[in-house]
Amino acid sequence: MVSIIGYGSLLSETSARETVPGLQNFRLVEVKGYRRIFNKVGVVFFSRHQADPLSVEVASCSTLEDPSSTIICSQFECSDEQYQALYEREHRFDWVKVETLESDGARSEGLMCTSSSDQAYRFNKCQSEEEYQTRVGQYYSGLLWRDDILPYPRYLAFCLQAAEGQGDDVLNNFMDNSYLADGVTTIRDYLQRSPELSRWREIDTGYSYRA
Repeated sequence: MVSIIGYGSLLSETSARETVPGLQNFRLVEVKGYRRIFNKVGVVFFSRHQADPLSVEVASCSTLEDPSSTIICSQFECSDEQYQALYEREHRFDWVKVETLESDGARSEGLMCTSSSDQAYRFNKCQSEEEYQTRVGQYYSGLLWRDDILPYPRYLAFCLQAAEGQGDDVLNNFMDNSYLADGVTTIRDYLQRSPELSRWREIDTGYSYRA
């Protein structure tokens, strides 16, 4: 079995089970030394959800090392076959092994998606330009990892709803330990200055996300 860490849409057990149907032992854990950051263009927003290619609101959530931060995540186990399917869906991320702290004080390890770079992705994970065009280029032509983008609104609402569904502590952790791509603005600050997103609880996301 492979242990997986979820920090965005996978905070929702329902969403996690849609993505990894055979998961076992879904629970909440702490991961020290990482923050969330909305710095990756979500290609799925173009391929499946008709995102505007001219908009800057195209970011999905990743993680980034930050010694001062702790994020509350989900953790669950799945078969190697289902992990390989998840790895394929999250192909543009790097995967790292992180230590987790469970509610009873037990420590374990799991695999978590984290930030990469366009150069590393093309060099390490795409065998050819044709593969890159199949995976990315046919949907989107710009850089994948950027510091000037904003969260895709319905995806952000979905993540916030997933966090709130796990309780106030998880929601507050998400708001205060998640950042825009600029690396400075927290999601809490972003919501406070974005009236159209302040009613995120009322947004009908309409579908689950695998990004």
